[in-house]
Amino acid sequence: KFPPAVADTEKSIILGMTPAAREAQLVKDTAAVMRLLETVLVLNNEETCPAAGLKKLQVKNEKLRGELTRVENA
Repeated sequence: KFPPAVADTEKSIILGMTPAAREAQLVKDTAAVMRLLETVLVLNNEETCPAAGLKKLQVKNEKLRGELTRVENA
């Protein structure tokens, strides 16, 4: 549906680079992607991930609802 594409300006820049410049840029870009992936791994860690915190709160909420039901029925 949306095939990968490179903008004409980017294509022109890439093709205008020397092989050494392309290699250097590729190394920089790869390092940036690795840093991004490391950041994602840290932020998605169960201890720091908002989704994990939400799950814990949902469990706590269910326990409190159970307690409330027991108190109301007593």
